[in-house]
Amino acid sequence: MNTTRIAELRSLRGWTQERLAEVSGVTVRTIQRLEAGNEVSLNTLARIGEALEVPVRELFVTVPDGDYGRSLSALDLAEVEGFSRAASVAWRRIALAVGMFTASPVPVVLLIAVADVGVIPVSVEVAVAVGVGLFLLICAGAGLCLVRASSHMAPYSAVRRHRLGADPAAVQWVEHVKNAHARQRFASISLAVSVWVLSPLPLITAALLDPTPQQPLWIAAGAGFLLVAVAAGLFAVVRTASPAYVASKVARVG
Repeated sequence: MNTTRIAELRSLRGWTQERLAEVSGVTVRTIQRLEAGNEVSLNTLARIGEALEVPVRELFVTVPDGDYGRSLSALDLAEVEGFSRAASVAWRRIALAVGMFTASPVPVVLLIAVADVGVIPVSVEVAVAVGVGLFLLICAGAGLCLVRASSHMAPYSAVRRHRLGADPAAVQWVEHVKNAHARQRFASISLAVSVWVLSPLPLITAALLDPTPQQPLWIAAGAGFLLVAVAAGLFAVVRTASPAYVASKVARVG
């Protein structure tokens, strides 16, 4: 059984068990079990340490020499793999959010252009209203992606802030994953740069065409293509950042 300082640290803040449970996102029963010296998961300890603003090690007066004690001083391979999976999901959601934010003006630009040249039988004012509505909807979706990404990483806040180390086997595994994905990341960056370099061509071509009633539409289409291409490139680059991110958080404290 471990002797914890949770009751002491909680009392120093003037918190009840209910208040600590609310701030840390765990149940009151979990707080009671911890203060009684019972064992809980590392994720739970990380949440409580985050709430009390102390490293996990400082939650304990004494730590036994068994496997559980070692897990408090160093993340094992299974825990680091869990962190890596969560980071992978989170970075994909972040990449999607970045792409959506970047491409969000496209509906406004295109709808105004098609309304202006009479392709659709609506006024420019209506096109603007619909375009802005779609813009806000896309931004809301991107914001939701960021919230969900944050929720995936919430249990690992102590790792992200370098409050917990990792044992050598876990650090070695992380470095292996990072190196294995290095070629994929290089390919993604190369592809993104190529797309970014070529993306202005439709817009430039449309701007250089002889003036016609349809030219504003072609210019808008070129601008839309540019934004979508930039968004796609950003998505490709950000999506592959997860292994390097995990390595930066784990290897430094290993």
